[in-house]
Amino acid sequence: MIEYARKICKRLHAYVRMRPCRGIIRMLSPSSLRIESEIGYLSVLSNTSCLQPFSLIINETKPFHESELEEGQLVHIEDERITFEESDFVIDLSQSTDIELSIDVMKTLFLPMDLNLRIRHLIRVVESGSGTNPLAALVTGERLDSTAETVSQLLPRLHRAVYDQDVEECCAAGAALTGYGNGITPDSDDLLEGYFAGYAALSMALGRSRERVRGLTREIATAAATHTTDVSGALLLQAGEGLVSEDTFRLLQSIFSDAPYRTVTADASRVSRSIGPSGINLLSGIVLAIRNQYVPAMTL
Repeated sequence: MIEYARKICKRLHAYVRMRPCRGIIRMLSPSSLRIESEIGYLSVLSNTSCLQPFSLIINETKPFHESELEEGQLVHIEDERITFEESDFVIDLSQSTDIELSIDVMKTLFLPMDLNLRIRHLIRVVESGSGTNPLAALVTGERLDSTAETVSQLLPRLHRAVYDQDVEECCAAGAALTGYGNGITPDSDDLLEGYFAGYAALSMALGRSRERVRGLTREIATAAATHTTDVSGALLLQAGEGLVSEDTFRLLQSIFSDAPYRTVTADASRVSRSIGPSGINLLSGIVLAIRNQYVPAMTL
């Protein structure tokens, strides 16, 4: 049975075309496969329209956990195809559309005069989903639970180190911040991914050196990735490379532009929904980065 990929992360497709590689299914859910491979963790998604970094989307409607695929199954990626050992399930990549998910290509971003108001619209979306996301209180001003309290005490170190461009201190601060919260991708890791995205987009809007910004986030991500789960570490490394989801890509473009406020709100709402609880944490990270890395925005 052949399924065709509709779209694929451009960076992932470039790696796949470079050479054959092997992998193994590490996680399987009704709508996603997470594969550990020689080129890193990659995801196969279905029943969604939002592409994630290092992922591809297929038209499969049958839940993956009802198929013959299972965790531990070996995977081969070669000649624009993903095949699975002891299975006739094949994913054809040859007709997929490459989607650019790198912040580095955002060359039209600028610093809007009403940046503070745009950030307020993000905060309202965070407030609407804060009930099950304790780290949301870091931007909404609500009461902090024990996890949020701990993270709040660690964040100033990261803010100062990034602002001062102190790479060694950035790495130490990033590593200290990871691993807080529940799940395979802890809440504080999601927040750090959002921080990378917010800081990178802000830096692009301010005309800072892309190479310098990317070098810094890459170093922080590398240090942080060794202090959390394998899956979350892989996502941090992708975020450190400036890769974001399609919905986050659109949101960053609407923040640093003259797009209507309703567009900012709609884009932020999509981010909050597209990756479950992680979305609110990611939005919180974006807000914190902009608040603390652009001095006038600190009056928010």
